[in-house]
Amino acid sequence: MKKYIYSFAVCAALFCTSCDESRLNIEQKAVSSTENFYKTDQDAIDAMTAAYAQFLDNVCSSAGIYQPQFTLLNYSADDVFSAGTNYADHMDMRVFDEFRYDTGNAPLKELYQRYYKSIYASNLVITYVDPAASTVMARCVAEARVLRAYCHMMAALTFQRPPKVDKLLGADDKPTNVESQKSLLEWCASECEEAVNDLDSRKGPNDVEGAFKVTKGFAYFVAGKSAVFAGDMARAERNLKPLVESPNYALVPGNRFRDLFHVEGNGCEEKIFEANCFGNIDKGFWGNIQRGRWMTNNVLNWRYDRLGSRASICGANDGWGGGAINWKFAEKMYQNDGDGPRRKATFLTPDEFLYDSKLCGWETDFDADGNEMSLADKKKDPKRGIKSTEGLFAHGVYMEVKNIESPNDRNMTISDTHNSASFRIARLGEAYLLYAEALINNNKASQAKEWIDAIRQRADLSPLDHVPTMDDVMDERRYEFIGEGKRYFDLVRMGKDTFVSTLKNFSDHYEHVTKMGANNPSEKDLLLPIPLTVMNIQASWTNNPGY
Repeated sequence: MKKYIYSFAVCAALFCTSCDESRLNIEQKAVSSTENFYKTDQDAIDAMTAAYAQFLDNVCSSAGIYQPQFTLLNYSADDVFSAGTNYADHMDMRVFDEFRYDTGNAPLKELYQRYYKSIYASNLVITYVDPAASTVMARCVAEARVLRAYCHMMAALTFQRPPKVDKLLGADDKPTNVESQKSLLEWCASECEEAVNDLDSRKGPNDVEGAFKVTKGFAYFVAGKSAVFAGDMARAERNLKPLVESPNYALVPGNRFRDLFHVEGNGCEEKIFEANCFGNIDKGFWGNIQRGRWMTNNVLNWRYDRLGSRASICGANDGWGGGAINWKFAEKMYQNDGDGPRRKATFLTPDEFLYDSKLCGWETDFDADGNEMSLADKKKDPKRGIKSTEGLFAHGVYMEVKNIESPNDRNMTISDTHNSASFRIARLGEAYLLYAEALINNNKASQAKEWIDAIRQRADLSPLDHVPTMDDVMDERRYEFIGEGKRYFDLVRMGKDTFVSTLKNFSDHYEHVTKMGANNPSEKDLLLPIPLTVMNIQASWTNNPGY
């Protein structure tokens, strides 16, 4: 009994001691307060590095098996299908093909939240770093403002009237919808215009590092694109002109067009801004492979369990067959581009897929002496092409190659599912066509021809034989940017009638969607909804029409 009384006394003494509040005031180790940090140039650089890391982790990385921005913006358009094993596979993604998503969709929620997580990281820099203290601090704040503007621009284009979060929010702050999409896009342009003078310029077209940071070129790009979509073409022309005329950037030649989408093109002369993904021991295994877009490699690669063997064009991952190109669009692009380098970097014809050893390359193409198999023998070879009687779900006869993982994209030092190709944010090809669009709308169509013809020349096409129109711009945008998340926004700004008629003409899923009673593409499909989890936080918010 004595031992129990003794133990109780000890515990009571410890309990009383633990109630002494002075003992709780223990200084946190290895942590700086906001009052003491953000004071030096190195502090500002460290804070901006963290903002870049948040941008990479949120905007550019994967969430589970999908990359949110790629999933929503490509599958909501008419050129790329989610595909997979069968109809039930990857349904969270397939619903965007068929306009059957709702406000509770997981990729939808992830995309929205990730833009605002990145915005928060930029706001930390903008709030606490004093741009008047030094040129380094001014540059860091300017970089953060442009990153924040890009995320707001994408949120505006996707969700129409999301909140503008231009400061760190307190516990009692309740952001609400912006007045209009146009007003938010105009603010994005203003942010970049005000920041541009404090930014570094890229140091010539061979400055690889200059493509992995926010520069004057990227500020001009975001300002110009925001102005185009806001309908302010004079402002767009003013911002895009110094970018397209800059000696710091250049279109890659046609024979390197494919490189733009793989590791060989990381930081090349056409890249204005992209997220350079590399291994970081501090991120750990899961952090690194998520940055490398993890299972999106598998989602987008060809489905090898249904093929006769592996093709040299692909990485070694067993693909899941997603990202299928719309065969109707493939035929249209083939009629336009023929055997040009842009088309071959986008998809393969059946003969190229089966028999072209340079473009595809199967295990049995060459014998031990290096002799290539004859065409007649290739046609009888069971180790090439599709072996499964089930075929490839949602595929036509054309095989996409633009977004599949190439052998060099794999980084086995991190994970066999890691993709080391940079995540593309802006490239000069888009700046050219945005600038051409602005010129046409500013009654300078004859000047726009130079920039459209540059894109066509790279694709081995002849120059236009007429003064360009908006139809020429939109056609080139469609061929140039398939699978790059541009098409959905172009469909939306064409308006409802064009949006629906285009889907009817080019979407294999359209008739199926209508028959199964899913939402017939309508006014509500012109903009994605603000997620339910966000709407529940603020009762005064208004969602997009139909939600």
